[in-house]
Amino acid sequence: MNEEERQHSLERSLSQLAHDINIDKFMLMEYLGPIVDGCCAALNVSLDKARDLHKMSDSEFEEYMSMSAGSFKDISFCFRTTDVQEQYSLVFDRGRVKVFDECIEPDAVITSTFEHLAKVLDADPNVSVIESLGSTVSVSGLDSTDVVQALGFLCYPTLLRMARSGVDPSSLMSDDADSIILAAASDMVTKIIKKWIDTLSEAMDEHS
Repeated sequence: MNEEERQHSLERSLSQLAHDINIDKFMLMEYLGPIVDGCCAALNVSLDKARDLHKMSDSEFEEYMSMSAGSFKDISFCFRTTDVQEQYSLVFDRGRVKVFDECIEPDAVITSTFEHLAKVLDADPNVSVIESLGSTVSVSGLDSTDVVQALGFLCYPTLLRMARSGVDPSSLMSDDADSIILAAASDMVTKIIKKWIDTLSEAMDEHS
């Protein structure tokens, strides 16, 4: 694959994902958003508050959760390759998604080799983004909640592949489809965030 084909391939993958998100006929962002919101809220909770969470009134709990609501509304992810020095940004602007061939002050940066990044974005069934995290794929950002949103987004291609394989929430079996997609999304997001935290912990141990 020559340089021009390579650039078009990566840009095409991101543009297709942006198109799919904007259409969102499988309602995947409606599943991912609240799950990521919950994870962001959990990261912001102190140990003392976590211990006393059961003592919160319903209104207090809703108020606390609403502080972390709004994932994938206004945020930008930079996709940067390590081997061919290319980068593209995927920008959520009030819930709509656009792709740009530059990264200007992104909220989170997703880095990998071109080949591996292409496979992740195309939801290659032979590549696990969770297993790749910390080795072939790295995600960084100044705000942990921005990183969590980037991690949540990395689950999107796999969930999209699953939905396209026959789990369509708009079908007559919508109740079953809802449960399957929601369970898959929750499982993936939880696992990838745990992997990210474990990777950070290992890095800190190595430097201590």
